[in-house]
Formats: sequence, C-alpha cells, structure tokens
Amino acid sequence: MSVVRIAIAGCGSVSRHYLNDLKGSAHAQVVALCDIALERAKERAEQYGIPQAFGSVDEMLEACDFDMLINLTSMQEHYPINLKALQAGKHVLCEKPFATTLDEARKLIETAKQHGVNLWATPTVVTSPAFKCMAGLLAQKAVGDVYVARAWYGHGGPGWGPWFYKKGGGCLFDLGVYNITTLTGLLGPAKSVTALMGTAIPQRFVEGEHVKVEADDNTIVLMDHGNSVFSCVMTGFVYGPYHEERTIELVGTKGSINMLGWDWHPKGVEIWDTENSTWKVVCEDQKGYNWNQGGSYLARCLATGEKPLMTIEHAFHVLEVMIAAQKSAETGQRVTVHSQFPTPWLE
Repeated sequence: MSVVRIAIAGCGSVSRHYLNDLKGSAHAQVVALCDIALERAKERAEQYGIPQAFGSVDEMLEACDFDMLINLTSMQEHYPINLKALQAGKHVLCEKPFATTLDEARKLIETAKQHGVNLWATPTVVTSPAFKCMAGLLAQKAVGDVYVARAWYGHGGPGWGPWFYKKGGGCLFDLGVYNITTLTGLLGPAKSVTALMGTAIPQRFVEGEHVKVEADDNTIVLMDHGNSVFSCVMTGFVYGPYHEERTIELVGTKGSINMLGWDWHPKGVEIWDTENSTWKVVCEDQKGYNWNQGGSYLARCLATGEKPLMTIEHAFHVLEVMIAAQKSAETGQRVTVHSQFPTPWLE
C-alpha cells in the first residue's frame, strides 16, 4: 500500500498532537475519528478536515473502511478497543500501555497473529536518533562496560482525565513506561524487578471534581538485567519543577553516557571523553523526532516495507516489568520477569 488509511479512537488533547504529525505524512491519510463524546469527534474532524466522525468504535468499524486504528483512549479502555479492531482485521497502534494485564496482552498478540495484522504500542523512544546514538556507543564499549544506569521522569500529575488516578492508571503506566522502555532497550531485558510504590496524595481535584486516588503516584523500580547490570527508574505525579539535564545516565567502567532532555523529547547525548578528560555533546540533531510520531512512522513502515524498530514483544516485556513492579511493591519481594524481545536497533 502507498497510503495507509488511519482511524483514531479518542479525541482528547493527545489527538491534536497525533493529527498535527499525521497531516505532514506522505504515507498516512486520516479518514475517521471517534470519541464517546460525539461532538468532540465532530469538532476535531472539522478542525482537521477529516471526512467522518463517530460516537463509538463499533460504529466506526462497521461503517468505515480503514487500515490502521490509533487508540488514544483512556488506559482502562485500551484492551477492549484494541481487541475489537484486531478482530476486524485492522493494524493497531495503541498509546501506552496496550493492555493492563498480561492475560489481556497475550490475547491481543494472539488475535493479531490470527488475523494477520500488526499490533504496536508506544512509547516510540527506540526510534529517536538519541536512542540510536546511545545504543551504538554501548555496542562500541565507548565508556567501557556499563553495569549501572538510572532514569527519572515525573511531574505534578495530570489536571485532566480522572482515569489517570483510577485503578489501571497511575504514574508507572503513564510516565515510568518511557524510561523502562529506554533502559530495557539499551541494557537488555530485565530478569527481575524490585519496586516501591505508593499513593502520596490520596485525593486530587480534576476537571472540577474531587477524585479518590486508587493508583500509584510515587514509584521507584529497580531492574536486574543479568550479569550484575542494574538500573533504577524513578517516576511520579508528585514532582515539582526540576532540571532536565541528564535524565538518563549510563555509567561505565571508563566513563558515562547521558541523555540530555527527556527520552520522549531528547536534546542530545553527552559522553565522557576519556582522552581529553571532558564531556562531549553529540547527536544534538534529532531529525524532527517527536513522541507523537508513532502513527506517521508506522504508516511509513507499512507503506514502504521498512522494518519497524518498535516491536510488540518489547512492549509486552515492558508491561511485564511494570506488573512485576506492582507485585513486588505489594509483597516486598523480588519478582522474576520471563519475557524476552528482539533488538532490531542493534542488528
């Protein structure tokens, strides 16, 4: 196919970012939108010149012909909507996480295989030039052997979408997922996980209502990648402003590699220059990379036959790590992680 016909489920604020990116793609054509608030779907469709708007995914699947669904709905709705689209023979890109349990995730992966379609999940961090640069430096042992890494990403919590604070939401699924994807992508799959999770602020005021917080808003995850390689991810909805420099650090036996900016919005890579005993900034040009480019990126892959760097195996592993973190926090025990994933960015 030369042009991939795309339908989007969920017309909240994130949809604007996706639509702005997709309108510049030579390989993507957005043909329909849907939202449980039909007027919101109609308004967004009018803004972007999209021909059809629907009030439900079921109606859109029945009445509209398209190739790929982009699922931008609430976390708790990801699984049922993904399942319907896959069963209808549509490729699916889902915002993170693509399911909230491992049984749901396995069902989606099996359904995609049965229907001969692809399933992907954000984040897209492995497609950024900064990630590619860091992976290359690790492969070259530019700072020796890396045995330790840390990453952090947090803010004060979403002021919209009460579902962020309900069961199935939380800071780990919403924010920590970025750093876990990046660190497992760079250091390899986690073998086991230990975590601390808590609800620091028991009530939030969101969209004019008081919301009882049922999900984590302060989390630390420790990952054992094997061979004494350890990493730490800190995330939460309890973070005030803090410096963006070096949000991901990989410490090697001969120096360090740091990501400047966030992994969803990198600004470059910093490496210790052993020969000159100084820091050197490389990979400042991100070549237009943005966190919301998954739709246009995968449309290009589908249209041209390019092999996507994003894989559902990696997304499944990240989900297993996060669910293991929840179990570890509940039990106080280290939890084994079993899944693996390919690393096409190192091939």
